[in-house]
Amino acid sequence: MAYFAPQVSEKQLLSAVTSVLSQYITETNPHILFNGLLGTLLEITASEYGFIGEVFYDDGKLPYIKSYATTNIAWDEETQALYEETRRKGMIFSRLDSLYGAVLKTGQRVISNKPMTDPRACGLPEGHPPLNAFMGLPFYGGGELLGVVGIANREAGYQDALAESLQPFLITCGNLILGYRSNVKHLQTELELNRYKERLSLLEQGIALGSGYEFQQSPPTLMRAGQSILLTKKELSLLSNLVGTINRPIPYAILEQKIWTGVVVGESSLRSLVRRLRKKVPELTIQNAVGVGYMLVVED
Repeated sequence: MAYFAPQVSEKQLLSAVTSVLSQYITETNPHILFNGLLGTLLEITASEYGFIGEVFYDDGKLPYIKSYATTNIAWDEETQALYEETRRKGMIFSRLDSLYGAVLKTGQRVISNKPMTDPRACGLPEGHPPLNAFMGLPFYGGGELLGVVGIANREAGYQDALAESLQPFLITCGNLILGYRSNVKHLQTELELNRYKERLSLLEQGIALGSGYEFQQSPPTLMRAGQSILLTKKELSLLSNLVGTINRPIPYAILEQKIWTGVVVGESSLRSLVRRLRKKVPELTIQNAVGVGYMLVVED
């Protein structure tokens, strides 16, 4: 039987970590980054296959792993197709009655050099490559369980000394997840900011009403030739509502509710308000759709 050192050398780890951190400067796709890390980890630990994934929680607050890097261990065409499909989205590992599930439940490393008789194991699907040894390692950041690394089939098995020597690797995984989450939050904030900017821009853009009039929505202001037209609060409210449905009538009752919030007024109050507005801005066409409501008519 070949002999493998119980731990990896500091030089090997530093080389692997330096390489992936250098790549992180220009590459923020976690699938690309972690596939490189997994390949290096399998090589320096002489393991056959494995995965690296981030920990999430379902609606029932149960933990599961979304893999960013998984060795292709497909054993037939069907599982190869499944692997290719799920690899792009990230494979999901959610069985808590398993060796990797034991890592999720305890937040501690799990070493099993006899998986076939280990009560924590859940068995293997038919045709799955043999599992002769397994080591699952959690990695943390900010006091939170961020992810899990799982490697399998090291000929000499796995030992605590090997796990301890991999701590710099696990710290790097945690930092990458934290960095990735920070990037996602930054992008989400940037998108939200852009949406607000677009909304603000639309609000700041004046709506042409014809005859040189322009209505600005924030704050509601009627402009003409660069000068604001003095209107009362209720006159502005009436005009603002009419501008919101140009060339379409707003029912009388709706206008009354919007202008006199929480106050019951008679039809004469609305008619009087419309007359005052028409007198101040006679060039604007405020029509009465008899039996329906009022509307502001603007020619295209």
